[in-house]
Amino acid sequence: VLDLVPAHARSILDVGCGNGVFGAAVKSRTGGRVTGITFGNDEAQVACFHLDRVVVADLNDFDPRSLGRFDCIVCSHVLEHLLAPEMLLLRLRDCLEESGVLVVALPNVLFWRQRFQFLLGRFRYADGGLMDRTHFRFFDWHTSAQLILEAGFTFEGRIADGAVPLSSWLGRRLAQHVNAAACRLAPGLFGFQFVFRGTANPEKSQAGG
Repeated sequence: VLDLVPAHARSILDVGCGNGVFGAAVKSRTGGRVTGITFGNDEAQVACFHLDRVVVADLNDFDPRSLGRFDCIVCSHVLEHLLAPEMLLLRLRDCLEESGVLVVALPNVLFWRQRFQFLLGRFRYADGGLMDRTHFRFFDWHTSAQLILEAGFTFEGRIADGAVPLSSWLGRRLAQHVNAAACRLAPGLFGFQFVFRGTANPEKSQAGG
């Protein structure tokens, strides 16, 4: 995700910034100004030490357009926690500068390890991971792309990030090549997460809602 943030970005919006650690890495990489949005006051207090501005808000009904426009907007593992992530993405289109970039990371509910659990008849929520009990929406390779495209964005890049079974036994360098090849050939099976980089589609009208 960090690698997809443009090095020249001067203003960045980190949606779901948590404690600000990722935003701090973005600041170090770009030298830009980072605004974060988080739900919890405790996280916001920590994030304030890392970011230039922190807003506490419930993203289910928050309108980010009040924050201005940005060169880059990052939504990393946050959209799946919302009741209607498409509505937030629609509003975020208006927050992007004309040449701005949207970076999105979403978990893949059909990652091979999770598929195995489903085959065993197990649909169990957990305190983290793919089946986090705070996830309201679940995505696969196709529906994750559909979410972003229907919100009025086009892809500059789209990758799956994950691993094949037992790849850790292959040694670090070989495992990297094997995992990368597997994720290219079968992203919906071997990708633990999907990462997108896109821009606002000028052929679609600006969003409301």
